[in-house]
Amino acid sequence: MLASEIGDAIEIESLSWKRHITGDSQGTYNDYSLYMGFCSSDVLGTNFDDNYISGTRILVMSSSLYTTPSADPNEWFDNILDTSFWYNGEDNLIIEIEWSDGVGSLYTWHWDSGGQRCVIGPYGASTGYPSTNVPNLRLNGVLSLSNTTFGRIKAAFI
Repeated sequence: MLASEIGDAIEIESLSWKRHITGDSQGTYNDYSLYMGFCSSDVLGTNFDDNYISGTRILVMSSSLYTTPSADPNEWFDNILDTSFWYNGEDNLIIEIEWSDGVGSLYTWHWDSGGQRCVIGPYGASTGYPSTNVPNLRLNGVLSLSNTTFGRIKAAFI
């Protein structure tokens, strides 16, 4: 996700995905892992690890068997993180998800970003192929106070 699309800093506690009108109402995934980190580029290269700013890739969710919440078509469902992730409000955000196999065909809405902002590859691979098709998702959590919020104004007058 581009920094310009996210805006302010946020403590990310969960992600929400919007279920597509086709497919199953939920999915179950083996060896499920979700990582977050920062990227300095607006486009991704084919090597997964090379896209991260060094040292920023953090495992925020892991489960040997993960079943998503059930969702009706066009409903949002949450992916609650084991560990929240502090997004600094400045760098581009990488969200990396992997699983070895699973059951169910849970599809979510996507959109064409116009740039290579997604990389897709098989489980355990170090490289993948770039795509302009990215998932439609929401970041959920606690926003940082910006310098125009009431908290900042109040502190300036005390």
